[in-house]
Amino acid sequence: MTTRRGSIPLCAIAVLAALVTHSSSLAGGPPLRTGLWVTQRLPADDAALRTFESDVKASRDLSGVCLHIPWDQIEQASGKADFTEVDRAVAILRSARMSYQLCLKPGASTPAFVYADGAQAFKTQVANPHRANYGAAIQIPVPWDPIYERDWTRIIDQLGQRYANDPLCVSVVLTCANFLSAEMHLPKSPSELARWRSLGDYASRLLEVYKRFTDEWAKAFPSQEISLHVSKVLDLPPSFCERIIDYGLARYPKRFSIQSCQLTGRKEDTGVMTYDLVQRYRDRLHHGFQSLAALDGPDGRMGSAEMAALNLVHAGAEYWELWHGDGFDPKIARRARDAWEEAKKAGYEAYKNKLIAEGRYRAGR
Repeated sequence: MTTRRGSIPLCAIAVLAALVTHSSSLAGGPPLRTGLWVTQRLPADDAALRTFESDVKASRDLSGVCLHIPWDQIEQASGKADFTEVDRAVAILRSARMSYQLCLKPGASTPAFVYADGAQAFKTQVANPHRANYGAAIQIPVPWDPIYERDWTRIIDQLGQRYANDPLCVSVVLTCANFLSAEMHLPKSPSELARWRSLGDYASRLLEVYKRFTDEWAKAFPSQEISLHVSKVLDLPPSFCERIIDYGLARYPKRFSIQSCQLTGRKEDTGVMTYDLVQRYRDRLHHGFQSLAALDGPDGRMGSAEMAALNLVHAGAEYWELWHGDGFDPKIARRARDAWEEAKKAGYEAYKNKLIAEGRYRAGR
């Protein structure tokens, strides 16, 4: 095909149009997190800190660390937060030039003083059999309680004052209405749902809580990714999560992200609510996944690295958080990285066909 000097071939115009369409739909631009990440509890003593330092130094395939910080571990008296343990962990990451995310957790980790100050408690128990404290009686604050919101706002602001200017701090988790983790879960047995209903219009109240704390986290950390760990909330439909996502996307399009913590390598994850949410928004905001337990475990709970990689590529994931035991195991982290790189290079369909040919593909449970 011949063209005049300075004109653009039609095929090039088509490619250019596709690129423009994609870049305008994903308003956020380049992601703040990419590659393999690992979850890490805040080291609580010298021995745990030494182990963490050794693990970080031995890591070759990780891009960053997600530091999980129970609120009651750093603030046990009102207004007297002690960031010493966080500082020590961050110093190790800075020494290694390792990017990190801060995940400050309220919910069951809310300090006792919040309730002593008058915040309303929602009493429940641990219903997850995979947790060491399964069956234990615990409590969480009612998310829209004004005393809880006051204290939670204060600690977010203090955290931001201390770490927001660190260029290695690239992300924070949008926590505010939580139970045992950073996900959006709340206690939801039939009797617990009845108790939530007795507190009024919890859908509207929770939506306002999430809007408020989307803004609080964004204000305290003006340069960081704001990561919402999506999950089903009580008996509310997926559209509830979408309303929160739409709010964050409209206000902070360059740095609002969503994460599914339910990535598996057991099967194709299409049909899982959080996976489908990511698929729905994948071209409009940043997103990634977490494997919450060990890959290739004897119980088969999380399945294989290869099937997990297939799910990542199908969803166009920007990052993958590994469970800390996997992420800090050089062999497992390398296998996960290699599987993901191979899947990205091949593409979803070709990699799926490869797994089928090798007998490693699983369509369902």
